Amino acid sequence: MVKRVTRVLARQEVDFSGHSAGVQFAEAFETALAGRKIVMSTPVMTNAGRYHDRPLTACTMPTIDFDPVSSHRLKDEIVRLHEQGMGTGFNLDATSDPVATLRFLNSVAVESANNGQEDRPVGNMAVLSVRHPKVYEFITAKADASSDETDWKFNISVDLDRGFMEAMERGGSIELWDGRQADARHLFETLCGAAAACADPGIVFLDRMNARNPLPGLGAYTTTAPCAEVGLIAGETCQFGYLNLRQFVSTDAAGRPAIRSARLAQTTQLLTRALDNSLQISQQKLSGPRARHVSGQKRKIGIGICGLADALSVVGLPYDSEAARTLMADALSLINFASKEESVRLAEQRGPFGAMCTTVIGNRHREAPGHIERLYGHLDSGTVSAGEWRRLSRHIAATGMLRNVSTIALPPTGRSALVIDASTGIEPHFDTFSANDDVLAALEAVVHDKHQESIYDDPSTHSPAVREVLASASDICPAGHIGMAAALQRYTDEAISKTINLPAGSTADEVRDVYCAGYKAGMSGVTVYVDGSRKLQPKKLSQLATQGEV
Repeated sequence: MVKRVTRVLARQEVDFSGHSAGVQFAEAFETALAGRKIVMSTPVMTNAGRYHDRPLTACTMPTIDFDPVSSHRLKDEIVRLHEQGMGTGFNLDATSDPVATLRFLNSVAVESANNGQEDRPVGNMAVLSVRHPKVYEFITAKADASSDETDWKFNISVDLDRGFMEAMERGGSIELWDGRQADARHLFETLCGAAAACADPGIVFLDRMNARNPLPGLGAYTTTAPCAEVGLIAGETCQFGYLNLRQFVSTDAAGRPAIRSARLAQTTQLLTRALDNSLQISQQKLSGPRARHVSGQKRKIGIGICGLADALSVVGLPYDSEAARTLMADALSLINFASKEESVRLAEQRGPFGAMCTTVIGNRHREAPGHIERLYGHLDSGTVSAGEWRRLSRHIAATGMLRNVSTIALPPTGRSALVIDASTGIEPHFDTFSANDDVLAALEAVVHDKHQESIYDDPSTHSPAVREVLASASDICPAGHIGMAAALQRYTDEAISKTINLPAGSTADEVRDVYCAGYKAGMSGVTVYVDGSRKLQPKKLSQLATQGEV
């Protein structure tokens, strides 16, 4: 697989830069893949070099309407996209009966999943505004998912705008689109109760995502990718690859955690180039003219991360600690900056994204201050200064040189991370002792050196400091989960896929506290999962200890 993917992506390097550059890229990229520094999204791994007609994109927002006349076309389009390996995102605001539409879309997804033509399971997202007249029905559409026999292939999210959140906090009401008034607090409590029961709906703040939309002139985000890590306009697609943070941290001579900055920057530049190559391949294979147009106008890519929990383990930092949040934010700051610098170089070699040359109004990279300066020009990290962000943004505005309209998004990375035996996304370990042998050996060494204890000692004998280092998802309080996500959101172009794990029996009030905390922390969306709220889940957190796994 490594050689196959490398060969396909290297062909684009040859086309753009010649044979010598292609060979150099192939050698470096194959080494990074084999060394588990980089892992590509599953559509790249399953499609590259195996299918001549399939793009390497992970998800999209279909462009076909929901009217009855178009239902057969929409069904065929969804099945085709799923067979190509793409998940789908939908906005149901224009539908008069969003629950009926949701059930229709879900039935298509189930049929597609069962036809044997999908190389990978794909996700789907349906978003509805909190102001839709049938928002209550939508909120409770999956609340009985733990007891009925519906095979759900859709995540659902309610789009909560700032006005709603302010009304909810003061105990006021909002006006629905049909003119009726709805008690904002009661609506929110209903939403939280449904999420406690079945993990849906999540909440998304599209107004916040659109505030980070670099190209509103081409359209506002109306839905998200299936895991809510990027906003989508009609026809937009996602192109993902991931850096394994485990490979880019170490301890210095004094035993302090450190980022291997040169290695991380170089590998980020390599992945940026690989994703642009992947996008070039995909653009030629997207079937609809709208999708091809949007892809060329934006050239949006998403560099994500996996192995975050592994990285923290090998340097002995608790997930829920300020030191961990600072270290990981410093890493993502460098990844973001290095990817933008490489995108500038790519633009100088290959040309900028299409809208850079044609769209002045609604292209925030050409505004003053520029998009990058507005997002990051006030942030100093341990790896990139605010001044460096401002200089980069002003260079882009002055020259028009940027190949990719955005470069950073944080998907969950589930199956890709499994391929390289890394922890997923920015999540803590589900079970610390399920980490790979290399991580556990490093964790044992650092715990012994710092605390003179063994991770394999009787847990009841561990010191509080060691317990914090060994804490897994269910041990970490919601504030700890949100704290990490919020720290990384600051250096993310788009959004973050992050699940807040809650113990069995958690109530609607506890879900409400999590959702409100996420909003106040500046998140673009929040999802919760209460242990045992679904009939089917990988493991019950409450059973891990009795199985000898913690």
